[in-house]
Amino acid sequence: MNRRLVAIEAKRARLIERAARERADVAQTLQSWAQPLGFIDRCVEGLRYVISRPPLAAGAMLVFARLRPRPGFKWGRRAWGIWQGYRWLTRKIAV
Repeated sequence: MNRRLVAIEAKRARLIERAARERADVAQTLQSWAQPLGFIDRCVEGLRYVISRPPLAAGAMLVFARLRPRPGFKWGRRAWGIWQGYRWLTRKIAV
C-alpha cells in the first residue's frame, strides 16, 4: 500500500510540474498576441462608436463627398455595400 501511495504522489508531482510548464507556454504564446489583439479591440470599439452615431458617419461622408465628389461617391458605394453586408451578417447570426 505504501509503494502505491508513493507512486501516486510521484505521478501527481510530475503532473503538477507539467501543468506549470504548459501554463508558462500558454502565457508566453498569449503575450505575443497581446498587441495585435489590442489593436483589433480598438478597431472594433471605434466601429461600434461610429455605428452607434449614424449622423456623425453621414456628416463625415457628406463633407468628404462635398470636398472630393468623385472619390466620395466611390467610397460611398463601398460604405453602403459594407453596411448592407454587416446588416445581412448580423441577421444571419441572430437567427
